[in-house]
Amino acid sequence: MNSDNQRQNSEHQVVSDSTSQARPTGRGMWVTLAVGITLIYLAFLPPGIYSMDGNGMLAVAESLVAHHSWAVPQDLGLPGREGQFFGKWYPLQSVLAVPLVALATESAQVLRVPAHYLAALVSLILPAIFSAATAGLVGLIAVRLGSSAAGAQIAALAYAFGTIALAYARTFYAEPLLALLTAAAIAAALASSPAQIALAALCSMLAVLAKPTGIVVGLVVAAYVLAKTRSLKLSMIPALGSFAGLLTYCLYNDMRFGHPMMFGQPWSFRFDSIPEGFVGLLLSPGRGLLWYCPILVLSFAAIPKAWKLNIWDPLLPLAIFASFLLLHSLWVFWSGGWSWGPRFLLPAIPGLAALIGVMEKRWRTAIVVLAVAGFLINAPTLFAFYERYYAEQNERGVSEHDALWSFSEAPFLHGWPAAAREVRDAENSDVREIFARRGAPSATITGSRALRVVALWWWVLPVAGIPRWIGAVLSGFLVALGLAFLARARASLGPHYAPAASDPP
Repeated sequence: MNSDNQRQNSEHQVVSDSTSQARPTGRGMWVTLAVGITLIYLAFLPPGIYSMDGNGMLAVAESLVAHHSWAVPQDLGLPGREGQFFGKWYPLQSVLAVPLVALATESAQVLRVPAHYLAALVSLILPAIFSAATAGLVGLIAVRLGSSAAGAQIAALAYAFGTIALAYARTFYAEPLLALLTAAAIAAALASSPAQIALAALCSMLAVLAKPTGIVVGLVVAAYVLAKTRSLKLSMIPALGSFAGLLTYCLYNDMRFGHPMMFGQPWSFRFDSIPEGFVGLLLSPGRGLLWYCPILVLSFAAIPKAWKLNIWDPLLPLAIFASFLLLHSLWVFWSGGWSWGPRFLLPAIPGLAALIGVMEKRWRTAIVVLAVAGFLINAPTLFAFYERYYAEQNERGVSEHDALWSFSEAPFLHGWPAAAREVRDAENSDVREIFARRGAPSATITGSRALRVVALWWWVLPVAGIPRWIGAVLSGFLVALGLAFLARARASLGPHYAPAASDPP
């Protein structure tokens, strides 16, 4: 009995030490960290949206601004009510992009550039902010899991720069927004107060509107709250959030297509697809989490330590990850088309990354090495569209099976050479002539607009008659300012901060 009491007191002391370590910095430290990451992301903003998903969601925002309608052009939609066409993608990001699209529409006339191009560029600010804010939440989650503030900062930076979050911060896919809402729901649920549970419910509702697969967030949070608090009433709140989100989405579907369950995507779920999807999302050369986010190997190594600190809390991010993995393994299209790594698992990665923060100090070298490896794998997407390599595969006639399962065709091994070829093409192309073209996107690289430019916003400035060097200098300033914010966040720990009990030498 005495040994049990001593163990409980020791565990309580660990949590208390971690909390006291985080308290002097406060939430302001995570805001400072997120601002720094945002500035760095914005320095590498791409000049446009490549994916069909992103252009589809942008088209809805443009239609809302120009015509106050949800309808989109025929080539970006499905037939719906009154002979109109509606996008098959998700409403929340389109709605959030409306103010930026409206600003771009007004500014396009002054800059004498096509409004659509400027709207795409400006809208890409959103995923950069979403991804950086998620990194800040990774730090907050780590602290609530029992990490020291120093360990939590490392986890946040590893997420921001050592995982596929670095690549998707530059896209207009729905996953960065869903990742933010999922991380916010986890952080709120870990606090366990009724007000925070209500916040988790709101995030769960919005997660469904960000993407229907977000419905798992509220359900998993509800199960966690029930297991931890034994309160059925409290656990129903996040579940009702998911239900409210689903009901709203069904009304949106009925408004567009006349059927509440018409989500636009094919309902191709099969149990026999689970083994392939499971292995593919975790280990395949084309999409495997192991290859594109090597730092997350340590997330699973951190589980025993996290359980010693608190038996229930680590189960929440792990259950979120397992739910997204199972759900997308069930879908026959688990690969996500032309995706960089396991795009569908991005919403579950923040919770896993937060677990890294609880690891003891002797693991820091391994954390840094794997985070740097992840950065080098994902870094080509900072200045080139990763779709360039997929387009090259397509022109060489590489089969879908080989693109996913062959190491010789693995994108993470060919990202840098493909990016270098895109830069060489850009140096030999006139960006003004490229963007003067109209019509549908070309099926070849030589005729493509996007795949023959350096994928940085300032590379296309000559289209508006502005020298590139001005944009390059501004980007450099943003990086320097971002690093200054990161240094300030680090300095907030103090020069002689006392390590938490969870962080022994």
